[in-house]
Amino acid sequence: MSADIFTIEPQWIVQAPHLRCTLKRALALQATQNVWSGTEHINNAVAMAYGDQLPDSGRWELTRSQLRTLKIAIEWRRAKRAASDKKTAPDILEHWTQVEDEVIAAYRAVSDEAGLYWI
Repeated sequence: MSADIFTIEPQWIVQAPHLRCTLKRALALQATQNVWSGTEHINNAVAMAYGDQLPDSGRWELTRSQLRTLKIAIEWRRAKRAASDKKTAPDILEHWTQVEDEVIAAYRAVSDEAGLYWI
């Protein structure tokens, strides 16, 4: 496996559909909310949302760019969730948060490896 690939293994069936839905929502609102600032992330989002890169079972092998695309979408979704008065079942929210945190941690680790430190 290439050093440029990071592996995430989702543990719950709701995690992949949640991230694909997050990407699809962000893509749908990209024109008005500018979720991503470049076409690279939009292309990544389309490929992950509609392709087979985030299967419901099995591991995901993602590049740093794909991790950053997901990280941006997750942060956008979390902000939307915090601003909403809708409630999600606690067990589902826990599973969503688990995979979101794992993606963000993976992006942070890959960035640190590349010498791109967070402030």
